Amino acid sequence: MDFSDFLNIEPWWRFAVALLNGALIGLEREFMQQRRDNPDFAGIRTFSLVSLLGAVTGFLVAEFGIGPLLVALGGLILLGVSSYIGDFITTGQIGGITTEVSVLLAYVLGVLVMTDWAQVAVALAVIVSLLLALKDPLHGIARRMSTQDLRTTLEFALVAAVVLPILPNETIDPWGVVNPSQIWLLVVFVSGIGFGGYVLMKIVGTERGISITGVLGGIVSSTATTLSLSTQSKLNPALSRQFAQAIVLASTVMIPRVAIILIVVNAALLPIIALPFAAMLLTGIITVLFLRSGARHVDGADDVDVENPLKISTAVVFGLVFAVVLVIVTLAQEYLGNAGVYIAAMLTGLTGVDPITLSVGRLADQGALAATVAASAIVIATVMNTAAKVGIVMMVGSSELRRQIIWSLGAVVLVGAAAVGVLLLA
Repeated sequence: MDFSDFLNIEPWWRFAVALLNGALIGLEREFMQQRRDNPDFAGIRTFSLVSLLGAVTGFLVAEFGIGPLLVALGGLILLGVSSYIGDFITTGQIGGITTEVSVLLAYVLGVLVMTDWAQVAVALAVIVSLLLALKDPLHGIARRMSTQDLRTTLEFALVAAVVLPILPNETIDPWGVVNPSQIWLLVVFVSGIGFGGYVLMKIVGTERGISITGVLGGIVSSTATTLSLSTQSKLNPALSRQFAQAIVLASTVMIPRVAIILIVVNAALLPIIALPFAAMLLTGIITVLFLRSGARHVDGADDVDVENPLKISTAVVFGLVFAVVLVIVTLAQEYLGNAGVYIAAMLTGLTGVDPITLSVGRLADQGALAATVAASAIVIATVMNTAAKVGIVMMVGSSELRRQIIWSLGAVVLVGAAAVGVLLLA
């Protein structure tokens, strides 16, 4: 190495990135130590130096091979083991090894910075820091999980990781629309959205208010939330206005949920449905604000019974429904034209919006369905699903809840119906 190599700026910015990565992880560790008044063997400076050490040894690999890298790694392992044993001798208790493992990760990320995977190293440093900072919420989730929650979550993760790779990535039906691999991938995605809402419910727990109930219930299943709250309104009729607020909010959350699904499936449809969805969303928000005025906290709404959406049986049923809807929409268009697609959207929308959204979005992306027809079908399904929630309330809810939902959620349905008319006439 000559002096010109020393002036090369590339290794220096990599060293800087390694320092920042270590400092980011160390900052979180330092903060936790100060909050708990429990000093540990590694803080922000140690983590920064360890990450820099990784970068330096990674840099030296080109000159001296992996020897320095392995020596440094072995030294860090010995340091971590010594720290763990020392804590055990001092306290007499077996503690965690989070900090020790984090030090090793900081070193590995430092080495990774000196490769072509520098951006991955930065992303991983952020993820590691976030994971460390979320200790209390994650422990809270674990405490609130039931045995059934854990089993179904692990089962679904296994199926997603094992079954997905072996599914055929080609169409298997005479109409050329049913691709098992793509269908299952979308099932995992949609179920993941629902599971995210379910986890948030577990985090919030019984202290959540009515608004949070509606938002999270809408993410998991707006239909299930509507049914649950409608049933509770019979037991607590005095809270009907608050229950109505949660139901309208849950139904309103469905709209951005559909938009998120479209971003993944076929983002080109978003500009077409933007105005109808915006109108329905705005109407829903206005009605929620009106219902919210003067409302008090609802303890009864904290008992919404929503099942873990990651059940294998639920996923399989959803996948089958998705495949059937794909075939129905394809055949409906072939034999009945665009009117057949709209009829299929009306019927399937009564039970759920996700299958028809995924189906027509995918068909439009493949060029098998016009974008305007697909967008209109999605809006029709959304309106029909909202109308179905009105029907649930009329059948199950208290008389006061029915009065509140008829004008509030009914307004969303009317605005959506008007938007459908505009789309069909355009």
